[in-house]
Amino acid sequence: ELIIRIAMQLFKEKGYKNVSVDEIVQACNSSKGSFYHHFNSKADILNENFALADKFYEQLYNELPKNFTPKDRLQLFLEKVFIYLEQTFGREFLSVIYSTSLEFEAHLYFRNPNRKLFLLFEALIAEVVETSQIKPSLSLNQLKLAFTQMAMGVIYYWCTTPNDQTLQQSGTSALQHYLNGFS
Repeated sequence: ELIIRIAMQLFKEKGYKNVSVDEIVQACNSSKGSFYHHFNSKADILNENFALADKFYEQLYNELPKNFTPKDRLQLFLEKVFIYLEQTFGREFLSVIYSTSLEFEAHLYFRNPNRKLFLLFEALIAEVVETSQIKPSLSLNQLKLAFTQMAMGVIYYWCTTPNDQTLQQSGTSALQHYLNGFS
């Protein structure tokens, strides 16, 4: 846990590419052997953070108000995901994640279609479809993919477009357009 916390702090301060395992080990007052006992590479630290985030998302999903409509539950869930990402990781660090995921295959967890976050998207979208008066022409899997692409696109746009909007504010319009497709 100490290694993860310190490594994430270093990644945020200096950028993922600019932090070496040696630097992480030194900041932790640890050894390379100890680092490699827990992780195969510094990319594993990022993957571990996404796994921890997914646990948070699962808790968030379980705490969604049952008396909300399925659309409202989906909207609230994504808004809270955006808030969590901004508060926990921040714009600069998410930018690093997105850019390095294009370069390094080690960051595949964050794009894994069977990742818990994406499965929660699917469950919430299924609730919307079940209660929608208009049945979509796309399959549930296609709807999940479109929703995931929209959410990741919002994050990418927010990371690469300097403005004063929060991630949640940045995603409001795209989310509304997605949800209006079920009306």
